[in-house]
Amino acid sequence: MSVRWKHLNRCERFGPSFGIADRSSITESVSNFWKVSELDRVPNPSALRLPAEWEEQSAVWFSWPWRETLWPDCLAQVQNCLIELYALCSEFQPVHVLCPKGDQARLNKAFQDRDLKQPVLLHDYASDDVWIRDYGPIFLRKGASVIASDWRFNAWGEKYPSFARDNGVPAWISSYLGIEHVSEEIVLEGGAIESNGSGLLATTSAVLQNKNRFKGEFPQKIPSRSEWESQLESRLGVRSVLWFEHGLSGDDTDGHIDNLIRFAPGKRILYAAESDRESPNFAPLKQLKETLLAASDCLNGYTFTALALPDPIHHRGQLLAASYANFLVLNGAVIVPIFQQLGDVNALKVISECFPNRSIRPFDCSEIIREGGGLHCLSLNQPVPT
Repeated sequence: MSVRWKHLNRCERFGPSFGIADRSSITESVSNFWKVSELDRVPNPSALRLPAEWEEQSAVWFSWPWRETLWPDCLAQVQNCLIELYALCSEFQPVHVLCPKGDQARLNKAFQDRDLKQPVLLHDYASDDVWIRDYGPIFLRKGASVIASDWRFNAWGEKYPSFARDNGVPAWISSYLGIEHVSEEIVLEGGAIESNGSGLLATTSAVLQNKNRFKGEFPQKIPSRSEWESQLESRLGVRSVLWFEHGLSGDDTDGHIDNLIRFAPGKRILYAAESDRESPNFAPLKQLKETLLAASDCLNGYTFTALALPDPIHHRGQLLAASYANFLVLNGAVIVPIFQQLGDVNALKVISECFPNRSIRPFDCSEIIREGGGLHCLSLNQPVPT
């Protein structure tokens, strides 16, 4: 499959699965449901940049799991697992945890028994769920500062009844940090977007154009791709968008990009791959690879590295969206999800080759994946001001 270039330096779209657009060359108007008055209050997009996750960070944020209704079979195990994760991350940078006051004594006791290199700071905030990547602020660079972009969150299409406290997290973190807070009116989850730090963003239509993000508490017309591209340019400083169609089978989020592809330094892209033709992920991941190859000219010399999926993991009869791509990048380290499988070794090797100057640290996610997420979903990177 080849890509034909228009004079406007925009890649043609190939069928329903592919589209990449250079927003500097597109003058399509935005539909009326995004008002001009809203655009006027957005910071100058030329001053905005969505950083790559391997850029220097001030801290990493988490939310503590405390609602037994969300973890009915394994809350204690997951809590113990996350204590270990917080301690591991503190080897590389400060850690912040949103945690109800009633649970803080247990965590403080656990950390006192460890020789932590960086502090783990506990904040009295009871979020609804643990997946702070999706409802936390999207941190942007604005000149030399870091600001918080606060998008709406509706629990992945109102799949879960409680999300008001999650929606309050971006404003709370912004106030705590004393940084600029920009509130948006559209649903967008952090795990639905992946940035290379230089204006290129990857995402999926299965999430950004899913009707369940535009109903209920936040009713809107479903935006076209070009309308989304205009918004991502003006709100996040994005210049080009690489569209994929589908996510992993069994993904509660409907198809987050952080299970599919991840950018890495040196113009690398790691992409999820499936060799089993009987797997429900075989066809969509084959299409994903074809999309990447078709976009190779647009990606300006990027190299693509396959990251095989783990063997199928099921819980309560359902296939889980387990992916080695859901890793967490920290200062000097990459924390890689493992599942006590033979494929763990290959995943660690592949990721180490893409992050050669970082310590590669495996972390068992066998319990965490039972509720559908991974290390990247659980965490939120806070970049340093420049």
